[in-house]
Amino acid sequence: MIWSSGTCFVVNRQLRIDHWNDAMTDFMGIPEAEALHQKCFDVFQSRSFTGLNFCQMPCPLLATPQSETEEPVIIVVPTRFTGQRLVQIHFALWEDPLTIVHWIHPLNRDFTPATPLTPRQHQIFSLLSQGKTRPEIAHSLAITLSTVNTHIRRVCDLWDVGTERQALTYFMRIQSAGHSPPNRDHDSNTT
Repeated sequence: MIWSSGTCFVVNRQLRIDHWNDAMTDFMGIPEAEALHQKCFDVFQSRSFTGLNFCQMPCPLLATPQSETEEPVIIVVPTRFTGQRLVQIHFALWEDPLTIVHWIHPLNRDFTPATPLTPRQHQIFSLLSQGKTRPEIAHSLAITLSTVNTHIRRVCDLWDVGTERQALTYFMRIQSAGHSPPNRDHDSNTT
């Protein structure tokens, strides 16, 4: 067992969480009982700055040469009570038995990431902000209603909000603050 006063969790060979300390509970807002024995990428759903999943299958730490895993990584982590947080994460990887220790160091309590929306997601939320309905957006962009719904749900998941209205409010706040999404391309036909 790993004991640490810092924010720490431990993952086993099956990528299931074996240890989730009190500091992780305080940081993530997820009790130990909810985290233990769950797949790490299901609980710790971190993303890079570009919006790509960091915690995923296959584990990026296992696919990286060990010398590169010694360097800390900066990622964005959704937390239950405080929104998205920018953290530096350090790793220790032991091979027999395979164990991955993760130490989390919050970098900025008030971090608000630039919107990592795809061009299509940005189009959809731009149209939502103009008062368009989902069926009107689907017709306007020549995509199916289910595709519109999927994009909205993914943005809600990305921003860790429960409703379209919350995501739209966040989108409009970012737009009014002058942040523009990466790869902004209003003519994209990506679905």
